[in-house]
Amino acid sequence: MADENRSTACWKTIGIAGDSSCPKLADTVHCRNCPAYAQVGRTLFDRPIPDGYREEWTKLLSIPKETEIAGAESVVIFRLRSEWLALKTRCFQETTGIRPVHTIPFRTNRVLQGMVNINGELLLCISVADMLGIAGEEEKQPAGSTAYKRMAVVKGGTRFAFSVDEVLGIFLVPLHDLPKPPSNISKSPIALVKGVLTLRDLTVGLLDEEKFFQSLERSVST
Repeated sequence: MADENRSTACWKTIGIAGDSSCPKLADTVHCRNCPAYAQVGRTLFDRPIPDGYREEWTKLLSIPKETEIAGAESVVIFRLRSEWLALKTRCFQETTGIRPVHTIPFRTNRVLQGMVNINGELLLCISVADMLGIAGEEEKQPAGSTAYKRMAVVKGGTRFAFSVDEVLGIFLVPLHDLPKPPSNISKSPIALVKGVLTLRDLTVGLLDEEKFFQSLERSVST
């Protein structure tokens, strides 16, 4: 039995994972090119099925699959001041803690706040709340709240950063036949909200990603 173990695990003793003294290495270069190594690999597929394996997979495969929601897409839902908004998840690259924003001489204004360092890269930081025309100031979180401000990084053509007051999470929601936004959401002069979602008793404005990134680009070019 000891000889069998040595032969089946020869790569660990005289092979690449051992002292490399195997004479076959001169021709095979690596143990994975050796027939002995391949033969041991095949035994993994030839071994008996473990007890309960067949029953476990039969049970798993018999579970009814959840019906996919037609037209559903993944979105990130977040809050800016008093407004809840959603943007498709594919537009997001990361969220991180709030970072210091460095002003840009003669360029910084209410919308273009400056530059922020995200993992060693300087990104333009935008006040999306002001860009959208959302009234009010940043809301303070009540004591004991688990919500906290974050910095979001999004990318259309250019990467931008902006702060959000709260991130609700990532949700799979149907995006077809959405109702039009009510007047309290569509105050933005650029009308970036293309529909409304209702989730957890919240009214969430779905941002038109194309118009959203166009607006971001305009905010730094003016």
